[in-house]
This record gives sequence, structure tokens and C-alpha cells, in this order.
Amino acid sequence: MDTIRFNYTDLPIGERAAFELVCARHGFAPTHFDISASDDPDDNSHQSRLLTIRRGGWAQSYHEDTAGHWVRQFETDLNCRFFK
Repeated sequence: MDTIRFNYTDLPIGERAAFELVCARHGFAPTHFDISASDDPDDNSHQSRLLTIRRGGWAQSYHEDTAGHWVRQFETDLNCRFFK
């Protein structure tokens, strides 16, 4: 399982816009977070990735899908102050 480190601007345009909006709503800039991706070990077809978002000593992983549900899960974590 290879892990790829990338910038948030490498996300699909819709997910990138949603990520930027969520960050702004909570007083963050997208650059405050490190994002990496790897193949989803639960997906045998290798169609989805597992995104890991880090800030400081905190990290959370999200299943990336075509609907962008991970952005809503990320915002829920911000609401719970997980990354502060």
C-alpha cells in the first residue's frame, strides 16, 4: 500500500472547493493541514483511496468516495474540535 503525499490543490475541484469552504468556516486555511492518500485496504477493486489529514499531533483518516462524504466527516471533526 503506497502512501502519496500531496497538496490540497491536488484534490478534485469539487472536493477542493468544499475543503476550502469548511476550513474557512472554522477559521483555518487549507494549508494548515497535511494531506496524504493511500489505497483503501477495504476496497478490493482499488477504486477508492483513504485520505489522512494531519494537523500537529492529530491525524484522522477518511474514505474518499465519488460523493465527497469525507469532507462532511472532516467538518464534523472540526466541529468537535478534534484538530485544535
